[in-house]
Amino acid sequence: MKLLALDIDDTLVVTGKLPSERLKKAIRLTEANGVTVVLATGRGFFGSRRIRESLAVYGPLIHYGGAMVSDGRTGEHLFVNFLRPEDVVTAFSVADTFGIHAQIYEEDTVVFRKENAFTKQYTGILNLPYIVDPQLIYRPLDNIPKVLYAVDPAKEAELYREIRALLPKHLSVLCSKPGFIEIGSVSSTKGSALKKVAAMLNIPREEVTAIGDNTLDLDMIEWAGTGVCVANANPQVKEKADLIIGSCENDGVAEYLESVFA
Repeated sequence: MKLLALDIDDTLVVTGKLPSERLKKAIRLTEANGVTVVLATGRGFFGSRRIRESLAVYGPLIHYGGAMVSDGRTGEHLFVNFLRPEDVVTAFSVADTFGIHAQIYEEDTVVFRKENAFTKQYTGILNLPYIVDPQLIYRPLDNIPKVLYAVDPAKEAELYREIRALLPKHLSVLCSKPGFIEIGSVSSTKGSALKKVAAMLNIPREEVTAIGDNTLDLDMIEWAGTGVCVANANPQVKEKADLIIGSCENDGVAEYLESVFA
């Protein structure tokens, strides 16, 4: 292992929580063994800041599900792949079809058409700035990395199939956590971003390990030389992973890294 890519939510930490002391120690042990640690998340640069700072991980940051790769310390963009404006409008049209909440991201600012219980919880937990704009689809939409849908987790599987059927094939439809459906470009995934980071660092695929839990992590887990998922992972991810480790709540990632570098 020379490069380790880690999803954040429900892999490293339960959303809203900070890394445990055990996990921090395991990350330091990993880096001491010559491994570059990269966070690969659906969050934005600002939304992942507390986790980066807590772990003291400042290598390349894969964020917005792979639509952006930035310098983990300065935020300078190393790679971007934004949605086309017309695709953002289409995504909102599909959201309206099902009566579900949709939001976009302008850098680290969340933009949505009206406030609701979800937006208050989401922006509060991640401490994100936001804009309420009822005319959102008429804003400049040239630099949007993804559209996020918030759905009832109990209806997610059914909605996922129907949403996938309505959106064009050049858009990806993936789940980052229960109730979160993310719309992005099929060419800007965590897997494609991880491949670019590995090339930048001149690290072969065989020496890359990726750990995640949901379908947003799936192609990253499949691309890496060693694909790992936590015990609380989506069943589809478990089927593809080379190894299943302990759950997020039980510090499965820390336990795994301890065993590798003991």
